Amino acid sequence: MKQTIFTKTAFQTILITAGAIMISLLGLLTVTRYDNKYITKAALTQDNVCIVPEKGYCSLVDGWELYPDTMLFPEDFSAGSKSHYNTWAGEYPNLALFHEDKNPYGISTWRLHLQGNGNVLLYLQEPLCAARVYVDGRCLGETGDVSFDFHNYTPLIKDTAYSFFLDGEPELIIQTANYSHYYGGIWFAPIIGDADSVSHLIACRMIIYGLLFFSSLTLSLFCIVLWMRRDDHGKTATLYFGMLSLSFALRICYPFLRLFGVPLVGTLYAIEDAAAVSGIYFSMQIALLLFLPDGFKRLKKALRFLSLGICGIVVIAPLFVFPAIPALILWYGPFISWYKAIMAFSLISLTVYGGFRGLQNIGIVLAAAAANGVGLFYSVLSIGAYEPFVGAYPEEYGAFCMVIAFAVLMVRRNREMAEENIKLTLHLQEEVEQKTEHLHRLLTERGQLIAELGHDMKSPLTSLSNMAQIIRLNDIMLDEDTRRRMIHIEEQCHILSERLKSIQEIAAHTSFPLKMESVQLNTFLSDFYHNCRPIIELYGPNFLEDITSRPCHIMANREQLFRALENLLYNAADFTPPDGKITLSLTADDSLAYIAVSDTGCGIPEKDLPNIFHRSYTTRSDKGGQGLGLAITRTIVLEHAGKIDVISKEGAGTTFTICLPLLIS
Repeated sequence: MKQTIFTKTAFQTILITAGAIMISLLGLLTVTRYDNKYITKAALTQDNVCIVPEKGYCSLVDGWELYPDTMLFPEDFSAGSKSHYNTWAGEYPNLALFHEDKNPYGISTWRLHLQGNGNVLLYLQEPLCAARVYVDGRCLGETGDVSFDFHNYTPLIKDTAYSFFLDGEPELIIQTANYSHYYGGIWFAPIIGDADSVSHLIACRMIIYGLLFFSSLTLSLFCIVLWMRRDDHGKTATLYFGMLSLSFALRICYPFLRLFGVPLVGTLYAIEDAAAVSGIYFSMQIALLLFLPDGFKRLKKALRFLSLGICGIVVIAPLFVFPAIPALILWYGPFISWYKAIMAFSLISLTVYGGFRGLQNIGIVLAAAAANGVGLFYSVLSIGAYEPFVGAYPEEYGAFCMVIAFAVLMVRRNREMAEENIKLTLHLQEEVEQKTEHLHRLLTERGQLIAELGHDMKSPLTSLSNMAQIIRLNDIMLDEDTRRRMIHIEEQCHILSERLKSIQEIAAHTSFPLKMESVQLNTFLSDFYHNCRPIIELYGPNFLEDITSRPCHIMANREQLFRALENLLYNAADFTPPDGKITLSLTADDSLAYIAVSDTGCGIPEKDLPNIFHRSYTTRSDKGGQGLGLAITRTIVLEHAGKIDVISKEGAGTTFTICLPLLIS
């Protein structure tokens, strides 16, 4: 069985990897065919003159004359021909091949002959690192400060567009200077064509890079905020994915920086390289976390150490090492390319390993890792053969595939966690319902047990009290001491009977949870008033009502609410003189109903107010009582999500106010 599962997962892994490689290659070959400066390039005459089309655009790839270590002006060419190298844009990344010490820095002049008629727009993409442009002897503009002297040189990499009228065969001269970057001169082929076509091309390029940039930036900010707010086992993966997206966003934003000519050329290129390497690092960390959660600690440490070391190199080397030792630049490009290739192979191997283990959600990451590896290798192999007009480079497409793949993976993981949370919540609800049902049965059984026990105790207690009373009243050979003892027995039996009654009341109240229903409080209180009025007026006081006409609906248990109000009403009747009055009132605001029972009785001493709702606390020293009425009333009010307050002044009466939440319609 295990062998069958392994064979199935291995087959799926191989199929996904092969499919991703084929699709990636097909996509890259497609964009190479239709979005490539080296294919849509200007045609050359026999004299190496570039023919500019009247409509559309083309790239100026072939036909260049390179004059290394020389800054020539238009008038210099009028004096006669100069020694030069025939080249094409992108053949020489810098001037290292022209120097014995392999120093890549220096000045150079690039010359090209054009042929055409009409107004054209020349789009000079990212000239490295300072450039001055001449057409037909006229200076069109300059980026940075092109100078023979290193101290007067000011780099500025900026995409520029120059409009001019093309008539006959003018010459295009571009002077460049580079003392700060590992690339220099005309590395990216300029674009020329009619203004509408070239402007449309620039706009499309910005839109594509804008989509790549803002989508990855949005994902990064979302994940970083999510990481700051979460505290679970997925927190590290969320952080890594946020940093991966942020790295890609920093890496892919360079067209906008070049368009606006942001200075600090060396720093920006260092950040761009560091972002690219960091993206690889965070991709590896996510893959290690997901596919190697346990074990392989040495491998994880080695990869982490290597990745962080490379990140430090790509920042420190361009800013501090290359200006002092320029010859090292020749090794920098191949070194970074090999590192990217090795990490791409490692990432593919890691995901393939996870696929062989049958891990879930591996397919999308495996496909993206394969696409990323293809993009890295294709970028290296297509140098000098592929340069996009509007789209991104193969390496950038591959990195974006990783961002999207991990985004899909994070969504799947979060969805699985949400589904698991829902299951846990449902299971918890079931457990709560079971526990509640069990508690309800226990309370019911306890109430029944107490009621039965009270009933069983009541008969012998009554018999004992009656027997003592009969013996005392019939005066059956009783001396005075025995008579007092009989009276004491009767009193104790009465006390036990009252306490037994209190126990039965408490058991009856707590034996089961209240069943609530919607109650129209105005009608309920009116019925309560008319029910209780004849009984209260037998006590002597006048019983009045003051119920608002505003409809008040609450959730309540009618029997228990009636009982709570009855306790308050009979308490008021006990302490109110016959010539006094008792008032039942109802008022309301936007969210609460207020039921008040007021009397003009003797009031409650201030020292007793904090204790009147406590069980077994009573002020009826001359009338008996167990102090349960107000305690039970308070419990009923709390079970209705309300509260009860009392205001009293000794000799001036008492007001109990019940506050209950209204049903909001």
